[in-house]
Amino acid sequence: MFMGVKEKNLEKILRMLQCHGSLNINAVMKALALSEATVRRYFADMEHSGQAFRFHGGIRLVADRGNSGYHFHEAASTYTAEKHLIGSKAAALICDHDRLFFDSGTTVLECGNALAELLGTKKINDLRIVTNSLAFGEGLTPHCPVVLTGGMIRPSRMDLCGNVALENVRRYNFTKAFLGTDAISPQGVLSTTDEETSGIAAAVLEHSSNIYILADSSKLGKNAFVPYGTLFCSRVTLITDSLADKEMLSGWRKAGVNIVTVYEN
Repeated sequence: MFMGVKEKNLEKILRMLQCHGSLNINAVMKALALSEATVRRYFADMEHSGQAFRFHGGIRLVADRGNSGYHFHEAASTYTAEKHLIGSKAAALICDHDRLFFDSGTTVLECGNALAELLGTKKINDLRIVTNSLAFGEGLTPHCPVVLTGGMIRPSRMDLCGNVALENVRRYNFTKAFLGTDAISPQGVLSTTDEETSGIAAAVLEHSSNIYILADSSKLGKNAFVPYGTLFCSRVTLITDSLADKEMLSGWRKAGVNIVTVYEN
């Protein structure tokens, strides 16, 4: 079968990865005489095909796994560039006096990190945050009150769940909520891998004036085990990246879905 220039370069990068396990952008630029923009596109293609994971400045080979369950640290290492852009855009939508909910998704963590920078420069004031995430650490707490929901610890998800977490979420009303998702079906149905996560997300949807679904393009057009909501709600806005299927996004927009697409500079 005839191979074009792109296919040949992708094959060369894959062979390099198989030898070294990981590569940085500069190494591939030098080895294959390619521009930085081209290498970044190749890395994105390889991540989308499931061959590799991107990280800041490079790419690593996917390890063989026998367990398909969700793991926070592994999820955090995928689509890192897109998640950073989505999180930064989401943080820019937060205003003085907001009362926020942050779930435990890795893209929402990027939002929290970006928000911490804004709070550190005093660009936003008087926030309160409720979260079931254990991953924020000391990033936000020096700048504003952060309330943990309580509940049962799930190490693989770095979060809190169960009846205690659910009942505590229902005690609050949020001006804005930031939720990740494991999948969004072509019909706009939001879903996740387990009932615990689904229950908390559904409660947050009921108690929030504005809901932002932070989902990189790999989550779109797919289904997960437990549905919990829909994009077809005037209070819901999807924030995704420029690699998302344009036809699907166009169809959702025509049907009234609020969508923000972020682009790499």
